[in-house]
Amino acid sequence: MKYSSLALSVIGAMLFVTVSVQAQGLLRYYENGKVGYKNGSKEVIVYPHYDAGSDFADGVAIVVKDNKRGYINQQGSEFIPLQYDDAGLFVNGLACVKYAGQYGFINMKAEWVIQPIYENAFTFSEGLSRVQKKGQWGYINKQGEVIIPCQYDLAFDFSSGLAAVKKNGKCGFIAHSGQTVLPFEYDMAMSFNKENKAVIGKGTEQYYIDKTGKILSKIELNEEHEEEEAEKQREKENRRGKKH
Repeated sequence: MKYSSLALSVIGAMLFVTVSVQAQGLLRYYENGKVGYKNGSKEVIVYPHYDAGSDFADGVAIVVKDNKRGYINQQGSEFIPLQYDDAGLFVNGLACVKYAGQYGFINMKAEWVIQPIYENAFTFSEGLSRVQKKGQWGYINKQGEVIIPCQYDLAFDFSSGLAAVKKNGKCGFIAHSGQTVLPFEYDMAMSFNKENKAVIGKGTEQYYIDKTGKILSKIELNEEHEEEEAEKQREKENRRGKKH
């Protein structure tokens, strides 16, 4: 059977849409306050009985019931039981989870790749995860090796090759090696954004700086609020496992 160019284009578009829907995984929906999942044809694959659930990423989603978290696959099966107090999405085969009050990282088989020995931990950013132990923050790699010891009172994710950290009441910026790049002279500091600008505070004033520490501009009150909201969103995305 011969097809016209238009018909072939339509068929190709249909195939693209089908593949795209399948690639996205199941679609979350709500009913009577509960979460379930449907496929691209709107057929119910997981009936709504979870208290909460994430979107799919890397073929899996986090689901929550009775305040415990686990993972389902695209067939709707709980391939990792609901046994964690907190959980992030899988990124490059690893997920940050909280078990028995401590954080660690598991693989898709629910095996511990990094043992749960931390008070807090976040998804990897630029190859490093910020972790907390005995109230102090540091950074580990994906093998669980301590790259930067837990010595900071506060720490942010690496972005643009630098991370904002706080020690002895002052903030500065460090490199992946732990070397101080911008001195500890700020009263507050936030991560660099996509424009390679970071917010720092000196006294009651806040400024944008570049990666050399040069002040670019003063931040007005409305800009300050917007940047704080953006930082909160980055924190939320990192906890949930946004890919970097």
